[in-house]
Amino acid sequence: MVGELVCVRRTATVEEADIVVAWLDGQGIKAQVVDRENIGVRAFGVTDHEGIAVCVADEEAAREARELLEAHDRQRLQGTVVAPTDLVLRCPECGVSNSFPAQAAGTVQECFLCRAFVDVPAR
Repeated sequence: MVGELVCVRRTATVEEADIVVAWLDGQGIKAQVVDRENIGVRAFGVTDHEGIAVCVADEEAAREARELLEAHDRQRLQGTVVAPTDLVLRCPECGVSNSFPAQAAGTVQECFLCRAFVDVPAR
């Protein structure tokens, strides 16, 4: 990324920042962790009160990223969101949406409702 970066989220850990970056990338927004080596980092990757910054290239991308993150936060609070790294697939038999962890990529799983086989594509 070139130019002035715009912070869209601060996280408590580097790992959480990496998840936010990956999720934003999946939404078509390029982001990066800027202060991975934050001087305030303490044991286990937990930072000082400011946290680890996730930034994007410009204000337009920042506006879009913030809107997406706020919508995701609302869904999470309502209990209607899956983890950003989960793979959501529709069952070929019953049509229900199933959420599988990213580690299940490239495997065959069972539908949570009807127990039919669901192919989880490799990423």
